[in-house]
Amino acid sequence: MHRKWFVIATSMGAVTLLLALLSCAADQRLESIEVVPPGATFGGVGAQIQFKAIGTYSHPPGTKDISDQVQWSIDSQNLATVTNTGFVTSTSICGSGNLMASVTTHSHYVFGTAFLTGSGIGTSACNQALLSVNITGNGTVTSAPAGITCPGTCSSVFTLDSTVGLTATPGAGHTFGGWTGCDAPSGNTCIMTMDANKTVGATFN
Repeated sequence: MHRKWFVIATSMGAVTLLLALLSCAADQRLESIEVVPPGATFGGVGAQIQFKAIGTYSHPPGTKDISDQVQWSIDSQNLATVTNTGFVTSTSICGSGNLMASVTTHSHYVFGTAFLTGSGIGTSACNQALLSVNITGNGTVTSAPAGITCPGTCSSVFTLDSTVGLTATPGAGHTFGGWTGCDAPSGNTCIMTMDANKTVGATFN
């Protein structure tokens, strides 16, 4: 009789333990996300690297790769792009930003980050911007500050975020037709803000 109750009690205990384990697995909670590698420096445009999001769970404790379950984003879109699986491609060597992997589960927001930077920070490559002029027809375009006298010298670098003025002068018997790609056109003058590499067109009729 005692043996019978012992077997019943043992069986009930096993069932209870199994149910508890199943419940624990079903209620597994994501506690944190680690992005690996923790950062990267891009040496050139087009450099690529695969990042992973490793989730740490409790109840029961454990870790696993959740790279295809998180939302990937970069807070500096001019630096690099990222796919929905954490594959990053650099678009510039200038600047820095944070790569983020995030997810919301059961109203619980969890995220992890990695720091991205371009190797050109602090160099002339990142402190200058290129301005190019394309001419259609008979005329010239000059810049202030000096640097462009087109035809002849139709491209020049200027200090990043500086202002450059362009003046169009038609050739004999021709008239100025207009600008394309100009930030602030006004008649035969054009004002450019050099916050990036830019190209301007000048048409003479």
